[in-house]
Amino acid sequence: MEDEGNEKKDIKLAEFKLRDTSVLVIKKTTFDGEDRIDFRVWMNSPKYKGPTKQGFVLTMDKIDDFIKTVETMKEKLKGAGKKSK
Repeated sequence: MEDEGNEKKDIKLAEFKLRDTSVLVIKKTTFDGEDRIDFRVWMNSPKYKGPTKQGFVLTMDKIDDFIKTVETMKEKLKGAGKKSK
């Protein structure tokens, strides 16, 4: 490959077990020279081992908004647990 020396490697940031055969892998990746965060479900089953189509990618300019959204969700869930119907 021509650009092999300039190729940036993915950096695994976190892994979250979803089921016995699947995990959510969060990686910093680079695509077309732009850094991104990839949230991808990976399978490890007898039929298939590797990434799936399940997941999403955020550009770096969206990370702070995403974190704020998750924090807001967490607060809403704390409040929802205290309410009774």
